[in-house]
Amino acid sequence: MNTAPTANNRWCGIHYQTFESVAAKDIHILGDAILAAPAMPKSGHMANSHAKVAAAAIVAQLSGLEANATPYLTNTCYSYVSDKMVVHVASVHQYLAEEKTYKTVPGSGGLSSEANTLEGTYAWNWAQNIWADSLG
Repeated sequence: MNTAPTANNRWCGIHYQTFESVAAKDIHILGDAILAAPAMPKSGHMANSHAKVAAAAIVAQLSGLEANATPYLTNTCYSYVSDKMVVHVASVHQYLAEEKTYKTVPGSGGLSSEANTLEGTYAWNWAQNIWADSLG
């Protein structure tokens, strides 16, 4: 287990199961500040997923319970390639206790086959939901 305050002298080291800092107990670190697990994107949706896992781990700790042994993270990113045409990339990541990291779930997620306007509707609805979830 990495106990240095930073990973690669660049990113904050964390315990991936709980997002607790390896350098400072009871401090949880999310999003772009952490060393990403293999194939884990740095995105707002991923940071939102980090926050949910961290919050659940904090509640478990305060309640005297064990943190979820195998939490999952989800990610979806939409990109407008014109004013109406949109593409997406999505993935699901599971914490693997034996490896102490997240790995992409085989067969999860994927890419748009092509830009289209229906994805624009999905992107707008996704954006409204993630903003409400993240910003209240």
